[in-house]
Amino acid sequence: MLESSKRHFGAAALLLAATNIWPATAVAEVVVVPVPSPYSYDSATLRQLNLRGTSGRYIGFIGHSVIDWPAEPARLDAGNPGTIRCNSNNCWREGYIAPSLRGGTPAGSLRHYFNYQLDCRDQTFDRIGDVRLPGNYQRGWQPVLNDPVALTVARDWCPRISELMNAS
Repeated sequence: MLESSKRHFGAAALLLAATNIWPATAVAEVVVVPVPSPYSYDSATLRQLNLRGTSGRYIGFIGHSVIDWPAEPARLDAGNPGTIRCNSNNCWREGYIAPSLRGGTPAGSLRHYFNYQLDCRDQTFDRIGDVRLPGNYQRGWQPVLNDPVALTVARDWCPRISELMNAS
């Protein structure tokens, strides 16, 4: 290639770069794909519950939630090598305990529909059916802050619980 054509090519590259036509300065467009929330509730299932002989305090509904639980690592028990005892012709081991490994549980996640019971006075909820799930996480009655679905229903419906039908 001639020296003069190299200069022209370099000048053309600078011109293209300055005018944002050069591919090196191109910026990819970001595509935003909406993902539906894994947390929701069916407003058609909202109803007042009569629990513990009290009305106007509890709300029942069906909600969709995600429960995550952490892994529990396996545990190694090193055992005990014991001691070796000997007499004139014999040797034996005393106190030996073999090493053992107790398996852990893997981390997990579950998306599931649950029947919720929500206590508007105490701001707690019970997700019926979560006791069957593996993992080490809080079950039973717990604060609404622990679940986005329970928190949303408590915020939106506890102030107007009287508008809900009573469950039979």
